[in-house]
Amino acid sequence: MNTLKFAFLAATVASSVLLTACGKDDNETGKVLATVNGDKIYEGQIAKQMEGLPPQLVQGREGQIRQQLVDALIQQELIKQEAKKLNVADEAAFKEQLEQAKQQLMAAAVVQKKVDEVLTPEVLQQAYDATKAQRAFPAVKARHILVATEAEANNLIKVANPSNFSQLAAEKSIGPSKSNGGELGWFRREAMVPEFANVAFATPAGQVASKPVKTQFGWHVILVEDKNDAYIPPFEQVAGELKQELSQQVAQGYMAELRKGATITYSDAISATAVEPAAAPAQ
Repeated sequence: MNTLKFAFLAATVASSVLLTACGKDDNETGKVLATVNGDKIYEGQIAKQMEGLPPQLVQGREGQIRQQLVDALIQQELIKQEAKKLNVADEAAFKEQLEQAKQQLMAAAVVQKKVDEVLTPEVLQQAYDATKAQRAFPAVKARHILVATEAEANNLIKVANPSNFSQLAAEKSIGPSKSNGGELGWFRREAMVPEFANVAFATPAGQVASKPVKTQFGWHVILVEDKNDAYIPPFEQVAGELKQELSQQVAQGYMAELRKGATITYSDAISATAVEPAAAPAQ
């Protein structure tokens, strides 16, 4: 994984922790994964965080992401404990910022209700049908077997073929995808580290790559199952992204409706002609 992708992954994981930190008690289930000065971090908390991450980001990196989530929750717990020790919650500046955050959260919640009301699955499906051709991209469908050494990878290449590849992956791979036969599904070039992507896109469909690929994770044996120069991801994969794309448009229209239906008067201290309509809350 290159530096940019790692930074994006780390930022997404950190955002997930911050956005879903509430309701901790409901998720204190399963194994205890860590303790911070006696306070426990549970498997249920990590599972909840994982649910909020995009599937295409998680696939093939489950172990790495779980570790990042645990570390992020440890940091969050340390800060919470320190804040309690310093009585931060009693400071005037904190209370002021808390009120501001409350107002922002209320605004976001109101807009989100409208977005959910307008952008129904049927509406999103119609939007997908109208724009899916524009979402096409060159893609490869592949499986891989991850092993620790080049020698192991070369030995696998000698015996691997499309008919036995899934079984070999289940038996030999040390990667998280071994449980589903090394399946990676369809992916664009940018979704993989360059070394892996270059070989996958250069290998003909229906063939095992002639040479193994070395990445920071180990040595990969790659089977390219199919290729498509204009692959269109299914609706289920892009529904969340599509909803996000349309949310700002819905929010702006909603704010315009609220202003139109409200009685708004300006004092003599401000000219109504100089006031621009308020922008919709950021999503």
